[in-house]
Amino acid sequence: MLTPLPASLYVHYPFCVRKCPYCDFFSNPQGACRSRDIRYARALCEDFDSNLPWLNGRKHQSVYLGGGTPSLCDPDVVGMLISHIRPYLARGCEISMEANPGTTDRQRLEGYRKAGVSRLSLGVQSFDDRMLKALGRIHSAAQAQKAVEDALDAGFSNINLDIMHGLPGQDPQMALSDLKQACSYPITHLSWYELTLEEGTRFGDHPPMLPCDDDLQAIEDHGFAFLASCGFERYEVSAFARNGIKCLHNCNYWLFGDYLGIGAGASGKVFTGGRTLRRACPEDPQAFVEGRRGEYQEVPSQEIPFEYMLNRLRLYGDIGAAEYEKATGLPFETIRAGLEEASRMNCVELEGRTFRLTAFGRLMLNDVLELFLSEAPSHQIDHREDQDRQGSEGRNGRGA
Repeated sequence: MLTPLPASLYVHYPFCVRKCPYCDFFSNPQGACRSRDIRYARALCEDFDSNLPWLNGRKHQSVYLGGGTPSLCDPDVVGMLISHIRPYLARGCEISMEANPGTTDRQRLEGYRKAGVSRLSLGVQSFDDRMLKALGRIHSAAQAQKAVEDALDAGFSNINLDIMHGLPGQDPQMALSDLKQACSYPITHLSWYELTLEEGTRFGDHPPMLPCDDDLQAIEDHGFAFLASCGFERYEVSAFARNGIKCLHNCNYWLFGDYLGIGAGASGKVFTGGRTLRRACPEDPQAFVEGRRGEYQEVPSQEIPFEYMLNRLRLYGDIGAAEYEKATGLPFETIRAGLEEASRMNCVELEGRTFRLTAFGRLMLNDVLELFLSEAPSHQIDHREDQDRQGSEGRNGRGA
């Protein structure tokens, strides 16, 4: 019998100070409110308890508190939630939390660390005031620098910085300057990704002027080379690890592992009894507090190959048949025809029951994914991330 898939927990905190113009994640700009957060945390605990049967005795290898802006929530309230779920966490569980530099200070960060947060993800986006203003961020470059220093002083040794490029008015030197500033700190992880304009956002409705294609190419060429020179390994489309310290939570998403999702707007995915099930909570905090939280629905088997490839191809490296079969419950033959065609396109190297994307395949990823869409025409391709994913660094919309 195959061993069960690893399990993770995503917690969505939907509240923020102000909606960023590029953000396409569910967030509710209400600002800080302790009494509201206490009620919401209690509802999170209730929802977590109701989901426990889906774990089948497994413990979480990672927890991710995303948003919204979780750093609006007081450390003791975060601690209340972590204390509640702690009996169900594996030894050494990675507990990540997003934080906005405009809502933190050293004392607050010390509180989160003492509450149990072991990994901090700071939504810096840029160290340039002009870029931060263009992005509608609530923090300044000075606040971003101080937030990183405060996090280090507070005792965090596992820190991710979110940095965006391809920003309005940005040239290659400005983008490289952001990376140089980020890499000057002893951080373990960097999420570096291009701004994209999403439908339904302010930027999507009123597009700003972005760098030209030549500048975007120069930004990436220089940026990738610089990050490699600083010891950052690119192990995923937009994720870079120093000293091999990857984000366990994100890796579980991309490996098509199981995860419970609690909170308004959160989603979850579990594989049980040979079936893949998903649940999406309504994007309504009040409904969530009142107990309206959604039900698990089975994903049709013909859609599973596309869902798997959409996630798994974000990670670099070899993929074996046994891994696919364990994660999906389907035989490897269900994707062989697509892989053989991708091989003919020089997008995939296929050796028996093992495959990997080529460098060309990374550039043509949407074309590769289309090869697995024949049985799932309802999906819209977005190779950055499955649209119901959350709690993942390196994508537009992170509210923190």
